[in-house]
Amino acid sequence: MNTMNASIRASNAPVVLIVGAGPIGLTMAVQLQRFGVPYRLIEKNPGPSTTTKALALHARTLDIFSDLGIAEAAVAAGHQVKHFRVQSRGKTILHYNFGLLDSAYPFLMSLPQPESERLLIQRLEELGGRIEWRTELTTLVDTGAGVKASIKTASGQTEDLQVRWLIASDGARSTVRQRLGMSFDGEHYNRHFMLADADIKWNGRDDEGVFFLSDKEGYVAVAPLNDRGRYRLFVEMPYDLPPENARPALTAETFQKLCDGRGQLMKISNLSSTTMASFQHRRTTTQRVKQVFLMGDATHIGSPIGGQWMNLGISEAYNLAWKLAYVHAGTARAELLDSYDDERRPVALEAEKTAHTLTRILTLQSPVMVRLRDWLFPRISSGARVQARLPWMISGHRYNYRNSAQVQHLLTKADRKVGQRGGGASQNVFPPVRAGELAPDAPLWTPRGQSPRRLLGLAGSRFALLLFTGSDASASITTDLLQLAADVQGQFPSVDAHVVLDTLEPLPHAVKTLPDPSWQLHNRFAVRGGALVLVRPDGYIGFMGRDRQALMAFLQQQQALNPGVGAPAVLDTPAPPQQVRA
Repeated sequence: MNTMNASIRASNAPVVLIVGAGPIGLTMAVQLQRFGVPYRLIEKNPGPSTTTKALALHARTLDIFSDLGIAEAAVAAGHQVKHFRVQSRGKTILHYNFGLLDSAYPFLMSLPQPESERLLIQRLEELGGRIEWRTELTTLVDTGAGVKASIKTASGQTEDLQVRWLIASDGARSTVRQRLGMSFDGEHYNRHFMLADADIKWNGRDDEGVFFLSDKEGYVAVAPLNDRGRYRLFVEMPYDLPPENARPALTAETFQKLCDGRGQLMKISNLSSTTMASFQHRRTTTQRVKQVFLMGDATHIGSPIGGQWMNLGISEAYNLAWKLAYVHAGTARAELLDSYDDERRPVALEAEKTAHTLTRILTLQSPVMVRLRDWLFPRISSGARVQARLPWMISGHRYNYRNSAQVQHLLTKADRKVGQRGGGASQNVFPPVRAGELAPDAPLWTPRGQSPRRLLGLAGSRFALLLFTGSDASASITTDLLQLAADVQGQFPSVDAHVVLDTLEPLPHAVKTLPDPSWQLHNRFAVRGGALVLVRPDGYIGFMGRDRQALMAFLQQQQALNPGVGAPAVLDTPAPPQQVRA
């Protein structure tokens, strides 16, 4: 062990310094608090956000919030958006229904950023954590073995500290990124827009977001904040934008005039959280520099169309937190941390590409291209398959780590019959799930019937090994799987094994079983022929195959699993009662 890390462990000093206490830094802090990893969370601002900022929480983010213990409170505090519509020249050219999502959260949750932060702060404090407000990073030196940093505290004092890892979640103007001398290359779209929370009277639905397109003046978008006529309003500035000193004031009259000029029949009043912004996309060339990890706006920004960026950052924190905890506890080798950039960088690039494409398509100005778009969209988006895939693409469930060195897929077409996952009533909308993808969620059963637990909440801080018996299960197959489960758990205490059976009858064996009497789990994983499936602590599938020796070889080679070492324990006090502010 190097001297720096030895001194950190010996003194029980913070192992991680988190710079930035927005939703992403707070997610990281909650997870580290749960895993028992010492950290400090600093934020240069005097308190949490007070304006709406990011608004949309997608299904994948709510999955994560469920693990953190705040999903129910988020759903109670927010407003469910179940539909999304794009209208051009008075006609709907695209519509999709979030209700088709194969998820515990088949909707987009409209929740202003201050509320998301409030829930995360409440959870962090409940678990014993705290935030150091008015505290900022001044210098940092990454030694390769750790980070030496200086911070200026709320009292004006300078404090030097040593940590093993530093998390940059300090936004688009990231101090960490600047101190590292990292480039943040990209471009402006030359698109400017005004935002406000507003009371709107119109004939629209309160569970639907609407995007009104105009090839001459720019777009208008509305997203409901509640069911009482309160909306988040986005209005693109005219393309012939005046100089900054001649731009209109952000008043209800200004918003009303621009909307009236684009044919939108709505009455706008009572504005708050007004701001003006511009579209741009920028990125760093990597999301890790030695022992510094960048996430959220500190490493990538893009067009707000699609509402991806805060959700992306929260998923980045969730991806990294369990890995830091495993390495800190000695459960995993330090090389596991290389997978953060390997897994999350391609996801960020994919999200940027999607947002960039959508922005270009939805802000077309050429009359010929506008007519082509308006003719094409209804024709390609009305089929059942596309209708099922559209909300899935927005939800965050589509992002995968199939090319990660930390996953292995050995299940062939001959090994299984195609089941179904996703798409609600639409069958076989998606290809069968593969290793590297998010495990399909499903309610679980007990011998007494259906359980309130769901599959994505099964593992907690551990790996979950699902041993599917398949449709041709015999007593000998079941016995073999029970023995395999015992062998795996004996060698790898951080793996929790479950034999998935087609019966509610419990087995007289110490190994856990998952009843699957309706074949829901077998079908969602498309493994009616039986399979061995390893689900990681973050809900992604690490291994999928049928060969027992291949599974054991994979486990032995895994950087995330040191034989004989258990997973770090998770601190989880009961989730607080729902006390949602009106």
